Amino acid sequence: MTVLKFWSQLQDRLGSAELQLVYLQENDPQQALTDIIRARGPAWERYVVDAFNRYPWMQARGLSGVGGMLEMIGQYAAMTDRLVALWRFPVLRLPARPASYHERTDAMIEWLASEEQSTDIAGRTNLRAPR
Repeated sequence: MTVLKFWSQLQDRLGSAELQLVYLQENDPQQALTDIIRARGPAWERYVVDAFNRYPWMQARGLSGVGGMLEMIGQYAAMTDRLVALWRFPVLRLPARPASYHERTDAMIEWLASEEQSTDIAGRTNLRAPR
């Protein structure tokens, strides 16, 4: 079964549930990971590289090291973005690394509490199902 087929079947099964998705979207996941590596230092980098090098996805593609991690993160983010775009329930997209975490939190709380339509920061309208 493909990921997309699973995603569709999962949503079919969840049809009667009152679901909401808050998606913290990273516009540049590879840069975000690079920033994290720089901030956490060489010991953390070695630990994470070793962990990523063990992933079957990385091994199947002959990837390793920081370059392999960056490729995997980029592919993961692209797939996640695609799945969120296919989500049939109300979704609020917010930046993973906002200029203001306080404003992002307020927007999330307001959207989750609202029973009317809401718009994400990119201006896309997201309809909330009535409770």
